Amino acid sequence: MTDPPLASHRWRVLLLSWREGRRSLSAHKLRTVLTMLGMIFGVGAVIAMLAIGEGARRQAMERLRRLGAENILVEAIPAAKLSTEERARNSPGLSRRDLLAALGLLPECRGSASLVRELPLQLGRRRLTGPVRGVPGDYLSFFPGLRVEGRALGALDERQVARVCLLGSAATAALGPEARVGSQVKLGGAWYRVVGLLEDAPVPQEPSGADGASATEDVAAGGGEDPVLAWVPLATLVARHAPEARDGRVDQLVLRAPDAARVPVASTLLQAVLLRRHAGVRDTRITVPLELIRQQQATQRMFNLVMGAIAAISLVVGGIGIMNIMLSSVVERTREIGVRRALGATAAEVELQFLVEALLISVGGGLAGIALGLALAWGISLLAGWGTAVSLWSVALAFGVSVLTGLVFGLVPARRAARLDPIEALRHE
Repeated sequence: MTDPPLASHRWRVLLLSWREGRRSLSAHKLRTVLTMLGMIFGVGAVIAMLAIGEGARRQAMERLRRLGAENILVEAIPAAKLSTEERARNSPGLSRRDLLAALGLLPECRGSASLVRELPLQLGRRRLTGPVRGVPGDYLSFFPGLRVEGRALGALDERQVARVCLLGSAATAALGPEARVGSQVKLGGAWYRVVGLLEDAPVPQEPSGADGASATEDVAAGGGEDPVLAWVPLATLVARHAPEARDGRVDQLVLRAPDAARVPVASTLLQAVLLRRHAGVRDTRITVPLELIRQQQATQRMFNLVMGAIAAISLVVGGIGIMNIMLSSVVERTREIGVRRALGATAAEVELQFLVEALLISVGGGLAGIALGLALAWGISLLAGWGTAVSLWSVALAFGVSVLTGLVFGLVPARRAARLDPIEALRHE
């Protein structure tokens, strides 16, 4: 089945306009490339900005998954950081009794507690010093985003005051391949059996100087978001390394609400309970992961708006460049336009030719801008250490905007060319 004559004519006109546009742009390669630069930088900036924003969003969601949207964390503030007046009020400090009081007011919540002590940890010739967290058997169930290779600590370990531990990723990265399930580590002078490795905790920087020297090496485990070296049963930590905490003192409480909607009310009640039990001393810090993530996302949205405005300015500058070069092209090709009109070309066909040229510039600039944006996202991730994620919709959005910008700014020169009087155009020198 053949196309109708009118449709066939339109296709021939479009093909002719595309060929003429390519010929005209190829005749002025440097001018064409310089015109495309605005679109290239604009599209590249849009893709890189959206990649940074998407990477930050995914990191925020990963943190929220690990910390738990329904959790409320309470950290004890050391007495040294309190004012003299607050220390004089003799707050009993954070303890498991605070947890029981909170659960009495919030029976729909679950709760747990943990204690942290700085201890040396040694495996083979490597020695670390850092925080070790003592936790009950159900503690890790409050953080479903944490994955364990091996097995987690259980209630039986707590009852037996067992010398078993989980190694955090900070210790795993620093100790090397010898840190595995079943190995023995010396923790605070006592031997512990490694029953699991935490896989989902952030990995710190690789330690330097680990060259297998004959002397025992001191390795600093730092640089990660979670620097805990090991996790042991709470009863074991208290019995062997923190006898002063036998009265129930802890360093952290965690409450888990039945759903995220109950978290704000639960955190407010928890704050009131702690102030009343601690004689009005603010010696605890309440952290709501959900609120932290929301604040981070609000900051990220502002960053995205600023970067988006900069990218939009780049695209507008690129569009102005297209308009400028196309207006110059209309002036240069006035006689050519007159000849085409004299040979029977309509005003619409002349307008289409210049629109196609503007479209070719914007499409070429958009494609080159996509390559630049991908390179920028990769470079930012590699050099700055920021997480970036390029999504298909961001590439499509940037490319679509560049094409639309080219068409909008190419419309004025195209209409000016179409409105030229054929007789006057033929007289143009």
